[in-house]
Amino acid sequence: AKVALIAAEAERLGELVTVMLDLARSDAGRLTLELEPLDPELVVLDAYERLQSLAPARLRLAPPFEGEMPRITADAERLHQCLAALVDNALGYSVGTVQLAVSALSDVVTLHVRDQGPGIPEGERAQVLERFVRGSTSIGTRGSGIGLATVKLLMEAMQGELRIGDAPEGGADLQLRFKILVPPPAP
Repeated sequence: AKVALIAAEAERLGELVTVMLDLARSDAGRLTLELEPLDPELVVLDAYERLQSLAPARLRLAPPFEGEMPRITADAERLHQCLAALVDNALGYSVGTVQLAVSALSDVVTLHVRDQGPGIPEGERAQVLERFVRGSTSIGTRGSGIGLATVKLLMEAMQGELRIGDAPEGGADLQLRFKILVPPPAP
């Protein structure tokens, strides 16, 4: 069991190094992305299936969205990294369930990672998105503090944004938001 833990930790460090290189590259404007149209519901389902083993009893998938779900333009692997970082964060900072969900408004599609933790105080939200800053509710948990900064950066590279909201039952609702470019009506 110890070997498995060491292997998992080594893999985490490897991912951390990759992410740090991405941060450095993006500073130099060289972050490479493979943008393609993606079905947000499939993205979330895929993330759920890939991350479920982290916490089988805690990770949940919200019921499917009622209504038209437009496609988003994103890099599938980068988007998965963003969701994985948010889920990892949510599992670390809260004790209840963590829910993956998708919602759509007329011109915005949002991927949600909602937890039942203490939430992130309004006044700290902008800071928490900076590199290596951890919020006051993170005391006693381990983590580098790079997760949210990286997610913010990857989202900006994909023309999206990371927002921190409040989950309906309390806790934090971390949102990956994509603006939808509505095609002009046919002549």
